[in-house]
Parts: sequence; structure tokens; C-alpha cells
Amino acid sequence: MTQSALPLEDRILQTASPQQIVTKERLEADRKKAEEQQNRQPLTALAAYVQKAVDAAVSAKQSSGVHDTLVKCLNQRKGKYDADVLAEIQKTNGSTVFMKLTGMKCRAAEAWIKDIILPAGERPWSLTPSEVPELPDNIEEEITKTVTLEAATVMRAQGIEAVTPEQVAQRLQEIRENVRKERLEQAEKATELLSARIEDELQSGGYYQALEDFIIDFVTFPAAFLKGPIIKRKKTLVWQEGPDGAWRPVVSEKLFRCYERVSPFDMFPSPGARSVQDGYLCERIRLRRRQLVEMIGSPGWSELAIRGVLYDYQYGYFRDDNSMLVGDYQRAQAEGRPQEFNDPDPPLTGWIFNGPIRGRLLLDWGMSPQQIKDPLMDYEAVVVLFGRWVVMARLNPHPLGQRLYYSASFSPTNDSIWGEGVPQLMRDTQRVCNAAARALVNNMGIASGPQVEANMDRLYAGQDVTRIWPWKIWQTKESRMPHGKPAINFYQPNLLADALLAVYEYFFKQASEQSGIPAYMYGNERVGGAGKTASGLSMLLNSATKTLKNVVGYIDRNIIQPTIKEHWTQIMLYDEDVEKWGDIEVIARASEYLIVQEQLQLRRTEFLQQTNNPVDLAIMGEEGRAEVLRETVKSLKMPTKKVVPSREELLRRKQLAANMPPASPQPMPPVSPQSGAIPFRPAAMAPDGGAMGKEPGRMMGNG
Repeated sequence: MTQSALPLEDRILQTASPQQIVTKERLEADRKKAEEQQNRQPLTALAAYVQKAVDAAVSAKQSSGVHDTLVKCLNQRKGKYDADVLAEIQKTNGSTVFMKLTGMKCRAAEAWIKDIILPAGERPWSLTPSEVPELPDNIEEEITKTVTLEAATVMRAQGIEAVTPEQVAQRLQEIRENVRKERLEQAEKATELLSARIEDELQSGGYYQALEDFIIDFVTFPAAFLKGPIIKRKKTLVWQEGPDGAWRPVVSEKLFRCYERVSPFDMFPSPGARSVQDGYLCERIRLRRRQLVEMIGSPGWSELAIRGVLYDYQYGYFRDDNSMLVGDYQRAQAEGRPQEFNDPDPPLTGWIFNGPIRGRLLLDWGMSPQQIKDPLMDYEAVVVLFGRWVVMARLNPHPLGQRLYYSASFSPTNDSIWGEGVPQLMRDTQRVCNAAARALVNNMGIASGPQVEANMDRLYAGQDVTRIWPWKIWQTKESRMPHGKPAINFYQPNLLADALLAVYEYFFKQASEQSGIPAYMYGNERVGGAGKTASGLSMLLNSATKTLKNVVGYIDRNIIQPTIKEHWTQIMLYDEDVEKWGDIEVIARASEYLIVQEQLQLRRTEFLQQTNNPVDLAIMGEEGRAEVLRETVKSLKMPTKKVVPSREELLRRKQLAANMPPASPQPMPPVSPQSGAIPFRPAAMAPDGGAMGKEPGRMMGNG
């Protein structure tokens, strides 16, 4: 290394205290130790293998045009021209107006999807116990033993012929049904507890915030990505009561299951990958030095390697040929960070590799035979690489080897991770509308005043023909031709606003057709046809809802359901402080909320009115009607527990009523006639059993 290549502080004569010298020597010893570990053949080969996979994924993404598409989609949504298009427009000195139709459609789609995916006071998911829970083998054996014992008892008392095979089968089925019913009730209680536990962890782990960020990418880009649950250690502020009764803040560290939205710019699937679970997957990460230090002590992370990274890049000289990618500057411009590369202390850029690695290679890299039992099999591994440093390497702990990455597209494409977002669906119409708007602005500018033709030979010297104002006097000379033209000629260009606006309006409507986001979804007042009436607008909204239901279904199936299922799986595997139940299904409920809430509330009210009769009440029972009332009260944003009793409370009341002794009838006390009072007499009965009426012609009080 030359003298000029050394850091500035190493090229200046410095003085240091003994403590500083000891600290520097310790750091140098740690660096040498980390170097020795990193330079071992297994880690060197592992780093080379991961770097080769990263290079292939980066090359595939850039050569396929995915990166350029991402930049174009983001520019189009923000109302910016691409650099090459803007350069062509500026050559003509024309208008650079950009009609932000794409941004309007994207915001409308986001609002609708968020209202459905994240309804206020509701969860977009639910845990449901299996309708026909499977009985474990040990319980089946107990049932068989019980029925066998019962049959043997009856046979001893009444003879062998007293018990038939049909009776045994019927008794087996009866006991199974009773056991299933009991287990289903237990499963419902366990499901409620698990749902509350998962909801609490989702809130603390940033799941819903990550989902909101995901929806923005989902609408804008060809694909959007969500990551989690990943274990992170976070500091929290806890208030504790002291001996004197005063509350004091205490900082504590806790482990959380967290979720993150991953930018599509940072995801690099393997060449030819059809999903995030296919091939291998690389994520580009950027960590500040503090964030990397926080990973010391986490399972699988090497403290020596982390310190080696920090030592190598302690002066901020991290950006090398491997950390900068083609298109990073365009991305920073599109995302609104044009000064990112002027940061004197930039974040450290690394890679997370998720993919299968052959067992033989893992054994060569130093993993134990207890972990790698078959050298010919592929094992799902996770490796984190910063430059030349392998800071983390371990096998994927998931029982099925699943990666904690999920993706979805607004308009998916079969056999590809990358689909189409709203900007891509309406790119042609956006460009035509922009062209019409630019032509309109240019035409208005030209047609706003006259075009002037001046014969300079007939004008007196010193006159400024480039400036025109009212009542201006033009000093001209007489024409030498007998029938010459005037010295000053005025031409008024035609205003083509009507024709250009007609073109704009047509392609504006085509944008709604191509994107599947009609104007009446976000309250456009220029809706014509059936949208002019309330019933017609309702029909149009229902039609749009069908399109939107497909879009929301992609998020339900590819994001919400697998993430909640994975969260539940981790609780079942690793948490010991919660009641567990394995026969549970995860249901994504977002697409169910496509019915307008007002209509849903109206239908509930109608259902309550229609079932308010003795027959339906006998079928539903108090518990069934209470369930409908709970949903109705919940939709009204009222405290459900305070209005409608719980199922346990209803059962308790029913048991109390059943155990109460029946009230004995009390004898009626004799009534003594008082003065002026008419003694009670039973009405005369007619032969048919009814009350005897008065005779015709008799007046009331005369008979």
C-alpha cells in the first residue's frame, strides 16, 4: 500500500496514551484473529460460492430489464419522465407537463385495498379449528378398549347374542362423536387464546405497518415482497413501580417476531426462478455500523467476522466494486435520495443468501456430520456475506426448509416472480395522455397571440419588432411595388383545444379500463351512463368489486395466510407458555370484507328480524343468536363484552335457571264485595267453548 493510500490519521504523526496503545493493540489482535478464521479454506470457499450466486442473480435481473422497469414504474407514479424521454422532449423546447394519472389510480387502489385488508377494528385473518378434528391414536385405542369392556360386560350378563357387530360399531361412532365434540370445544378455547397471542405479537412486531408498506409496492411495482417473522432483539421502555409508589422508566431488551417490507430493488431471485421458494434467493441489505454491532450474540452470527467487517470499514471506505450496482444512481434519484452517495459514513452493504447447498460442500466447509447426514442431498442454508466476510452461516431451521419471504403481484404472471403493476398496465394510455397534454399546452401558447410577419426593408431603423403592445405605431416605408403586401402581417394560429381534449378524454377513460380501477371508485363526478343513478352506481361498484376481489385474493393467498401460518408454526415449535392446539386452519378473511359494510350491517339487521320467531329461536338457541348480536355490535364500534354476554355467561345463566326450584302457585285471596262494587262473576260460556255474547238488540249495561 502506498503512503497516499493510507487513511489520513495514519499519515499524520500522532501521540497516544498508554491506554490508547493497549486498545489499538487489542483491536489489531482481534483483526488478526478474525483474518485467520476467515482465511480458512471452508469459509473462503463458502464466500466464493455465495458471491458467485449473487453475481449470477444480479446479472439476470439487470439483463432482463427488471431493474429498468422498477425505475420506470416509480418515475411514472411520481409524475416524472424517464431520462431518455425527457431529453427528447427538451430538444423541441416544448412543454414538459406530466399528467399524474398513474399516481391517482395507484392511490385509489391503495385506499381500497387498505380498507379491505386492514379494516378498522378487525383482523384480516382468523384461526379456525378443524370441523372434523382427527382423533389421536391413543384416544382411538382408549375408545376401543371402552367399547370392548362394555360389550364384554353385557355378554357376561345376557349372553353372546345380546351384542351384535352393528351395536358395537354404533357405540364406537357415538363415543367418537362425543369425544370430537369435547375436543372441538377445547380447540375453540385454545384458538381464541392463540389468536390473541398472535395478534399481540403482530402488533409489537410491526406486521400491519409492514403490510401497509407492502401494499404501496404491490400497486406500484411488478412484484412486492414481505419478510418475516424474523427474531430481533429490541429495546423497550417499561414503567415499573418503585418502593415509594412512584413509577420510573426502565429500559429492557426483549425478543420480538418482526416483519419487514423488502424493496423490489433489493430482491434478486436466481436466474429462472418461478417463485421465492424456487432456486435460490438473494436479498441486498444495508446496515449501519450500530445495527451490525447489535447482531453480536445472535444465534449463528460470528462476532469475530463482525469485528473484522467493522475494522475493514472503520473509515467509511466501504463502497467497492461489489457494493455498487449498475442503476443505483437512477434508483436513488427515483426514490428521492439524490445526495445518498455524498454520505461520509455510508451504510454497510451485504447479502443474505437463501438456497439449497449440496451436503458434500457443507461438509467440506466444516459442518458436522450430525447436521449433514447425507452428502448427496441438498440442504437449505442461510448465509450472510459482507464483502469477503461470512458473518453468519447456518442451516434453515424451518422444518420444511421454507424461506421467510413472500411475494405477490397486482397482475401476476404464471411461472415468474415478476408480474405487472398498475403503472405497467396503463403505461400506453399515460404516454398518450401526456402527449395530448403537451400538445395542448404548446398549442395554447402558440394560439394565445398572433404570429407576426415583418418586412424589415420597409421599417425604419431602430424599431423593435419582437415586442408588441396595444396601440403600437409601426413606422413603415412606402412599398416599391405597385400592389405590394403590407409591411406588417398578422396571422392568428388555430386553437385545437377541443380536438386535443377529446383525445385526452378518450385515453383517460381507457386508463380506467386497462388498470381495472374505474373513476367512480374514487368519487369522480364525471361518471356517465349507469353511474348517474344510485342503483346504477351500485351495480358499477359491484362489478368493480369483482375485479378488486381477485387482486385482494392474491394478497390473501400469498401473503396473509402463509405469514400467519408461519407465525403460528413458530409459536407451536418454540413457545412453552401458551396452550397449544395443532388441528387449526388459518383463514385469510380480507376478500370476505368486499361487501360494503353498510350493506353487511343491513343484512345482519334483516336476519335478526327474520329469525325473531319461536321456530328459528328454538333452532339457533340463545348462543347462536348471541353470536349474530356480537358481530352486529362489533360493527357498530360498541364494547361487545359489555353489551352481549359471553358464551360462558349464557351457559351459567341457563344452569342457574335449570337448578332453581319451580315456584309453587299461590292461592288467590278471597275478595269481599265492597259497597257499590260489583262482585266478580265468570262469563257465561257458549256451547263452542267461547264467551257467551249479549243478545241482539240489548244495550251494554241493560242486560
